[in-house]
Amino acid sequence: MQDKINKMFSKVSGSYDFINHLMSFNIDKNWRRACAEQALSGAGDKLKILDIAAGTGDLSITVAETAASKGKTATIYASDFNKEMLGIAKKKISSMGLAECIKTEEGNAFEINHHSGTIDVLTSGFALRSFFFSDGTGKNMKKFLSEAYRVLKPGGRTVLLDMALPDNPSQKAFFRVYSNFMLFVGAFVDRETYGWLVKTITEFDKKLLKSMMEKEGFRNVKIISLKSGIAYLAYGEKHS
Repeated sequence: MQDKINKMFSKVSGSYDFINHLMSFNIDKNWRRACAEQALSGAGDKLKILDIAAGTGDLSITVAETAASKGKTATIYASDFNKEMLGIAKKKISSMGLAECIKTEEGNAFEINHHSGTIDVLTSGFALRSFFFSDGTGKNMKKFLSEAYRVLKPGGRTVLLDMALPDNPSQKAFFRVYSNFMLFVGAFVDRETYGWLVKTITEFDKKLLKSMMEKEGFRNVKIISLKSGIAYLAYGEKHS
């Protein structure tokens, strides 16, 4: 399934940003800002940040811009296993003059290529569902969380942005209708890929994610629903 997911993202890489912004009516930009704010709030002034499954680089860029606005010095490693997505990220980062603070790297979320205890903040945007469903059992999610915990410094934090069915009944009912719009738009690019992405939103279990994070050793774990209801942040800290 991992190879299939890689191929799916390769197919949609060229239109990925445009479709995301269109489907969310640009609200996805607010979600990334919320993730960056949560990641940096209370963190130190000189940070080593790892953005896993960075895709086309939007979250890495948002984190870099947020860090600069707060007067923080951040070195960000934008890591992804998909070469096409990472190539787009590299061009985007370079064109924005951010190549000095954002380093792109090809990497595996289940075997992170960073030494233990070296990362202050670990982020990821819209990848948890792919991790969980990539093997059909959730074992890859466990591997990712274990690796995330390993590479974080004591007292370090992870902030993970993704989508799942809203908890609020009215928001949930709205999503049932909205998902048809997502499928309609996605079909113009690749019906299989966007059909799978929508399906994983409806099937992902946020409560299970919280439990898995706690079992891997994270403390102060919380699931923070964002204003839309469909997007959320999963926050956890490594023991000091």
